[in-house]
Amino acid sequence: SAVMDNPVTREFDVGRHIASGGNGLAWKIFNGTKKSTKQEVAVFVFDKKLIDKYQKFEKNQIIDSLKRGVQQLTRLRHPRLLTVQHPLEESR
Repeated sequence: SAVMDNPVTREFDVGRHIASGGNGLAWKIFNGTKKSTKQEVAVFVFDKKLIDKYQKFEKNQIIDSLKRGVQQLTRLRHPRLLTVQHPLEESR
């Protein structure tokens, strides 16, 4: 599973897979709970294996675009938007 080896499990208890999204449905969304606060969360995990079919240059462009998107979302604050509780972290 894309979640089992992911560093996000240090801070979050990850539950069942509830949805997928994005191009190629590469984002997997899970129910979760933040361990320190018991707050209910949605855990978004990008499955990098799904872009293995692309050339290295294209893969890097996709990853860079994802990172920029997460960085932008991290800076936004609005009651109607998701907030990033944990920064982007990569696993192999």
